[in-house]
Amino acid sequence: MLDILRSKSRSVLTYVLFGIIIIVFVISFGPGSQGCQVQGLSSGYAAEVDGYVVTPADFEQHYASLFRTYQARVGQSFTRELADQLGLRNVAMNQLVDRVLAVREARRRGLAVSDDEVNRVIWAIPSFQTQGTFDLDLYRKTVRAIYGSEQRFEQQVREDLLYAKMMALLREGAQVSDEAVKEAWAAENDQVDLAFVRFPLAAARKDVRVSDADVKAFLAANAARVSKYYEDNAARYEKGKRVKARHVLVRVPEGAPAAQDDAARKKVELAADRVRKGEDFGAVAREVSEDPGSKDKGGDLGFFGAGVMAKPFEDAAFALQVGELSQPVRTRFGWHVLQVEAVEEAKKTPLAEAQADIAREILTDEAARKLADARAAGALAQLKAGKRLADLFPPRPKDGAGKKPSGPELGGEPLVAQDTGPFSRNGGVVPRVGDVPSLATAAFAATAAGQPLPGVYATPAGPVVAQVRSRTQPDPSKLAQQGEEVAARLRSARQTQLESAWLKGLREGATVKVNDAFLRGSPSSS
Repeated sequence: MLDILRSKSRSVLTYVLFGIIIIVFVISFGPGSQGCQVQGLSSGYAAEVDGYVVTPADFEQHYASLFRTYQARVGQSFTRELADQLGLRNVAMNQLVDRVLAVREARRRGLAVSDDEVNRVIWAIPSFQTQGTFDLDLYRKTVRAIYGSEQRFEQQVREDLLYAKMMALLREGAQVSDEAVKEAWAAENDQVDLAFVRFPLAAARKDVRVSDADVKAFLAANAARVSKYYEDNAARYEKGKRVKARHVLVRVPEGAPAAQDDAARKKVELAADRVRKGEDFGAVAREVSEDPGSKDKGGDLGFFGAGVMAKPFEDAAFALQVGELSQPVRTRFGWHVLQVEAVEEAKKTPLAEAQADIAREILTDEAARKLADARAAGALAQLKAGKRLADLFPPRPKDGAGKKPSGPELGGEPLVAQDTGPFSRNGGVVPRVGDVPSLATAAFAATAAGQPLPGVYATPAGPVVAQVRSRTQPDPSKLAQQGEEVAARLRSARQTQLESAWLKGLREGATVKVNDAFLRGSPSSS
């Protein structure tokens, strides 16, 4: 097994170099770097993997290195807030769990890392060098400050290299056949560019008129259909409770020192006292609140329903009567005090009240679809007679005199031919049109520019007709020149698939417990 690794050293080297990069970031921005540490998460566990404990220090160290890696690529615009939005904490946690599982499996398979391999990696780390030469004193000083001892750091490096070997070995199983390369190359070089026109259903609805008599007749003949529509769209006829509220927010991060948290709470309590003594809530909010979205509006949040606000805030708002002032409420944003100005109770519109609107909507939708389909069929007939889509539905010139440009319309909206641009086979996806497999199949069955596609193709937004603008087919003489690049991409994709499936299998066979507080960046309640 190790012979395979030696003979395939290029892939292993990639992983080892990646490990060195990560180690450099750990040395530069490890546990001693305060910029990425999470306050309030210094005890307990970050995760447990079959009893193996991933410590808070392990998580903070790995999250810090991952954060700095992204920041080095993106720049200072990559902030903690952006990292949280992108779920970087989840990424860090998953990588740590995967690493534990992979290292354990590597040992089970008999893989090992020699002292010489560990030394060569450490000697190559610039952070341990003085004028390009490894500095033992610098190494000891740096590692002891961050890891406590050389032994602990060297164990980390050993496990990183063991993980690298395991993943490299796994990826060596990714094989790509010549036939797969040929098919992928042909698909990439088989391109078509279409002109198309969509006949929007929303526009067609504007040209539809449904009378009260039509509605009455439809209800008489289609009561069961109307009832089913009502049941299938029940949420449209059930209006949940909503409240209209104002609030004052004093920001303080979760896990902040007690003195800082108490000061923020005291500030909202003083704001609430001012309101109780007769001051206008809006005026107090404009002066005190630290919520940029509502401060200038006197703290006005408008109407909101369940699931919109942070849960503690929502619970407080929905428990208040109109005009009532809340006690201080803590959320992840800080401390709030709020006042409810209006309440809209939950309401369900019965079928008897909704049925006429439902009938009108069904009739309008059906008529709009028929109208759009008819217009599309007419356009297709003209294409088959030799017309060009770009001539039938030309772009609208800008008229500086304010005169409305002439041209085909639907529902008062202009119908203009658009271009997809050249595209390759990608399932049923057609650029600017959507996932329409029948249209994609017809496009690649075409052989020449100017050829109309044979049908009218339904899309959620409305029917489409199309015509080939250009057609490029693979040149077999270029396969030898371009094939290796295609093969490399296929191997990379296959390797990623193998790695993902393998790690998923390890997880399914393990007992993994994650402390969610580390994913939120806040202390656990336990």
